[in-house]
Amino acid sequence: MPHTNAIAPVKADPSAPTSFTVTPWWDPGLATRGVDPRDPYVERFWLSVLGPSTVLLLRRFARGFDEQPTGFRVGTADTALALGLGRGIGRSSPIMRTVDRAATFGMLRRRGEDHLEVRTHMPLLAARHVDQLAPVLRRLHADWVCSRERSPDPGRMADTTRPRRAAAATSGA
Repeated sequence: MPHTNAIAPVKADPSAPTSFTVTPWWDPGLATRGVDPRDPYVERFWLSVLGPSTVLLLRRFARGFDEQPTGFRVGTADTALALGLGRGIGRSSPIMRTVDRAATFGMLRRRGEDHLEVRTHMPLLAARHVDQLAPVLRRLHADWVCSRERSPDPGRMADTTRPRRAAAATSGA
């Protein structure tokens, strides 16, 4: 059989959404205590808990909120391909398992079959997750927390206005 560069069509599962509406899940407490999904903290500490595809998905959505603060639509297959998760979009496909994992860990919540409300900021690891880290990461996490308590990042405070600007834009204010 000759090799071709043609891409096979996506096999649609009629019960799986072909696109998602993604809207921000604003939590004022996490805006000051948490971290942006693109913060180095997420890669260093959340990665081993959530897995790489979930971290990449959350970062992709965070970038989307920079461009469209009130939300946006994404194609399920396009998102899967962009994350390197293949073309499938069925209920047990890698992209749907990634979305489910983000929901399991409270990083997003479903508001219907095709609507995802995604956190704009992620919490710091809970103690139970820190306990599961490799020993070197547990030490680094403790150092990170101590360092943050000594000198909180004033740059994070400026980030707390982003959702309010988005809300003002949609209300016409």
